[in-house]
Amino acid sequence: MQERRQQPRKKLTTRLLWHVVVVSVSILLLTLFITFWQTYPSAKQAVVERIQREVATKLTTNQYQLQAIERRGDLLAEEFLTRYQNLRYEQDLQSYFSDWFEETSPGVWRLKESLFTGVKAGDHYFKGMSVFVGPRPTPLTDELRARLVISVRTLNDLGPAWEGQVTNTHLSLPENALALYSREQAWGRLAAADLVMTDFSTLKSTLQSENPERAPNWTGLYKDHSGGFWTITYQRPVDLNGKHLVNASFDVSLAQLTQDLSRTVDADISNYVLNSQGALITSSTLSDALSEQRDTLTPENYDDPLYQKIAARLLTNPQSFKQEVWDDIDDDYLVLVQHLGTPDWWYFAVYPKELITSEALFLPMVIALIGSLLVLGVLLTTIIFVRHQVSIPLRRLASLAALMDEKNYDEIEKQSESEVRSYGEISQVLNAFRVMARRFVRTNFELEQRVAERTKELRKANRKLDELVHIDGLTGLLNRRAFQTDVANAIATADGSCYFVMADIDDFKPFNDNYGHEAGDRALIAFAKAFRELPESRAYRYGGEEFALLLQADSLAQARERLDELRQAIHNLGIEHHFGRRLHGILTVSFGVTRIRANELPSDLIKRADKQLYLVKQEGGDAVAFDVGD
Repeated sequence: MQERRQQPRKKLTTRLLWHVVVVSVSILLLTLFITFWQTYPSAKQAVVERIQREVATKLTTNQYQLQAIERRGDLLAEEFLTRYQNLRYEQDLQSYFSDWFEETSPGVWRLKESLFTGVKAGDHYFKGMSVFVGPRPTPLTDELRARLVISVRTLNDLGPAWEGQVTNTHLSLPENALALYSREQAWGRLAAADLVMTDFSTLKSTLQSENPERAPNWTGLYKDHSGGFWTITYQRPVDLNGKHLVNASFDVSLAQLTQDLSRTVDADISNYVLNSQGALITSSTLSDALSEQRDTLTPENYDDPLYQKIAARLLTNPQSFKQEVWDDIDDDYLVLVQHLGTPDWWYFAVYPKELITSEALFLPMVIALIGSLLVLGVLLTTIIFVRHQVSIPLRRLASLAALMDEKNYDEIEKQSESEVRSYGEISQVLNAFRVMARRFVRTNFELEQRVAERTKELRKANRKLDELVHIDGLTGLLNRRAFQTDVANAIATADGSCYFVMADIDDFKPFNDNYGHEAGDRALIAFAKAFRELPESRAYRYGGEEFALLLQADSLAQARERLDELRQAIHNLGIEHHFGRRLHGILTVSFGVTRIRANELPSDLIKRADKQLYLVKQEGGDAVAFDVGD
């Protein structure tokens, strides 16, 4: 009898479970199919938009940097032309040529090495200069000698301002000569004696026969074998009365381009940058072992199938491609095209199509996982419900109802403790809830105490963290973040008694290069201690070897006196330095000072102090200069 009663219940349970499984799995598979076909286009569009955002951000910065290089080219060209027009007939130029240049092989002249390592000649101090005058069909005339001397003086004066922003600054001459400023390498001393630069596309593209429009240009990527690095070059021809004098030019190395154009936020994205002739400017796919040729990388000499496909399509009509997506150029890759206005380049971002498929599958896989868990949960819930709820006889409710009617609570409590322990009835849940409530009250009181203790510890930790955020880790001085806050407060409360001081360690790069970065760190720590000990001041590490001070003083004379004392204290440290331009043999500091004015912009305040610091540097450093407007 009992088995017959259970048989229909088992059949009902089995049918119910099978219905739940079939319906759930069918709905899940249909959902997966629909989701994939709907998410693939959106996944593709999301990839395109993400890459376009990254490209737009990167190219905005790159455009600004390249435009800045072109402006520097204009400045260098104008400065050379002005000096050439004013100085070309001076007889001293011929004697300077004789003193500065030497003939290292027949017909080949180079600047003496002393002008690279550092030497004082007349009223000028020369360092980082090298010149190569290679084989040429015409003799070395007085006018060409004058042009070379003027080139050296112009580069020596302007080149240091752009050090670190470009790889090299140079003036190239159509007579197969090049004057170069670089603290890293004396290229003019290293160039091969038989090098004819006008035979190669870089210098050749500036000649009047090749460039009748006299338009500035950016070269493609090429290997400078004398310098030992890959680079692109910006060149601006300089003519006078129809005569080609020089080219104001700058090198941007492959390393700098890689940091800028070739860098990607997404490691799966590769990129190419091409000019209007299809020559490769840079690419994230460039290997370390590139071709050993000296000329530009092109589809003919750089074996990269995808690059060759891109270049072939670009060359069909370059100016028609502005911003678009190439989905059909390769079976495996999606290519995004972006035209750069300055210079006339095209940026190509390449993304694998298989990753788009993977992204499109992501949502369906998540849905599959969640759906599977839901199906499993429904099945388990159904089984538990059938086993523990359907089989519980209604007579228990009747029995309990009768006991309630009799007000036999003791018996109800006994049943709650015995029967409910087996079947998990509501009375046990309520009883457990009462126990839990009593425990919750006690636990809540303990928790509040713990929260109060943790809150107190957290406040203490936050105060300590705030101090660490505003302290420079190396020197112990206040850092740039603290400086920005304090300068803003000083300007807001300016009463004429607070001075802003910019300080810079003189010739610190040669110090680091020759004594090592550990010695440089020790010097920074020693100088920071001297800055901290200056009365009525707050000292900051502004960046690198630069420091800043907010100095309270009753008068300009008092401010000058305190800064002279600080300068003397730095002298007393006696940190040895025999590789700078200065002759006293120790590491020194230059100061630019200005009075803080009410309601001015922090940038204006910094510019005034920085201008004074620049003047001190121009005069040889190790001095204090005040803004005369104060």
